[in-house]
Amino acid sequence: MFVRYYTHVPVAIDDVETRLDEVRVHLEDMADAAYRDGEDLYANVGPSHVGYAKRVRLEIGMPELRRAGLVYPISWTASGARALFPKLTANLVLAHVGKERTKLTLEATYDTPLGPIGRAVDRVLLSNVAEATVQDWVDRIAGSITAGDRVV
Repeated sequence: MFVRYYTHVPVAIDDVETRLDEVRVHLEDMADAAYRDGEDLYANVGPSHVGYAKRVRLEIGMPELRRAGLVYPISWTASGARALFPKLTANLVLAHVGKERTKLTLEATYDTPLGPIGRAVDRVLLSNVAEATVQDWVDRIAGSITAGDRVV
């Protein structure tokens, strides 16, 4: 499945790259918080007896300059109960849109667990959770970059 979300920050792209490198060690904490928010959303609309993963493992590769902008490859995997949660593979793209404006985009794909049953549940319910989780994480990064400090 594919999920994409973007936002803009009122910061020059060179400064965004510097600030992103400064908060890079905290991005996993931000991912954990976004994932927990997604779990809360799932708990509100899904079965309450399903066990949840409490942490994610986030891997961020070195940025590459591409036509779309500066691209950070990312993978995001749930810790506990891995068989119940998808692995997300993504690109975080920084794109110059003005002297003091940068677009942050996360373009991600994930494979739903549990085969055909998982795909059906994803279409009805979990895709909304994935979208909300990705949106929350990108917004946390944008807030941290805009504030110039760590916002977890």
